[in-house]
Amino acid sequence: MTLTQALAAGLAAIAVGTAPTAFAQASAYPNQTIKLLVGWTAGGATDLLARHLAAHMAKQLEQPVVVDNRAGAVGTIAHSEASRARPDGYTLILATNSTYAIAPHLIKPLPYGPDALAPISLVGTSPLILTVKPTLNAPGVKDVIALARQQPGRLNYSSGGNGSTSHLASELFKDLTRTSITHIPYKGGGPATLAVASGEVDLGFVDIGVAVPLIRAGRLKAVAVSGSARSPVLPQVPTVEEAGVPRFESATKFALFAPAGTPPAVIDRLYEAVRSVQKNDELKERLRQQGIELVATGPAELRKDAADDLAKWGRLISERKLSLD
Repeated sequence: MTLTQALAAGLAAIAVGTAPTAFAQASAYPNQTIKLLVGWTAGGATDLLARHLAAHMAKQLEQPVVVDNRAGAVGTIAHSEASRARPDGYTLILATNSTYAIAPHLIKPLPYGPDALAPISLVGTSPLILTVKPTLNAPGVKDVIALARQQPGRLNYSSGGNGSTSHLASELFKDLTRTSITHIPYKGGGPATLAVASGEVDLGFVDIGVAVPLIRAGRLKAVAVSGSARSPVLPQVPTVEEAGVPRFESATKFALFAPAGTPPAVIDRLYEAVRSVQKNDELKERLRQQGIELVATGPAELRKDAADDLAKWGRLISERKLSLD
């Protein structure tokens, strides 16, 4: 062996011994408990999905996945914590589009930037459902619009809070129908739904999983669903667009992120664990009955979808001069 060859071999050995490759990191991953942050309280749709997802991923990854609820500020407290975590794949966040696509336009300054998290997968979607109180004579979308135009500002609607998906869905509805309906924010989707059922407010775009039992019990009237297709839970209820409001589409999206800088091989390992959820037909059906449709798009698709949503809701917030006040 020549001196040059010996030197090259020595340097190669040192490199292998002191600088683990991304492949080596991924092959050893995971070897400890993974924390899954949720920016909302226990019992809601995001928490429900997170707990099912954590249980399934734990089996796939052969390590515990523990849900950690850090509620507050439209999910941005958990988002901020995730952005500060070590980018090693052991801290993840299941975020909603109200956090990553709506909050940046309403909360300024945020303690993190748009690239603070690395996308892994869009995990699920859930439409909202436009409901009215039982005593309101508005069985369809056109009836709601007609009443709102007859008495501008007299009707009111509930939401899960300023900056929530239900808030922005309602503002999009008002924008496209040129109606004036007063916003009454509540602390969460559950209270917002019960406000409509009790007659405290006239109507609201509410979480479908919470609303279905009340609809079946006759305590809420279902008018339309907010998604791009009818919900299998309430197949007889049309979409808002079907009912006469072109270009209306809004749904809660649940997306899995890791801190920016997480090795691509670790991201791929996590995505594979999420994608395997789609093979669990029992879990898919259980969540579908809660109004959540499982999906598993990859990192590139989630990055584009998040950017599109950020632009869409940013335009609406700017045009309608919305704020958290």
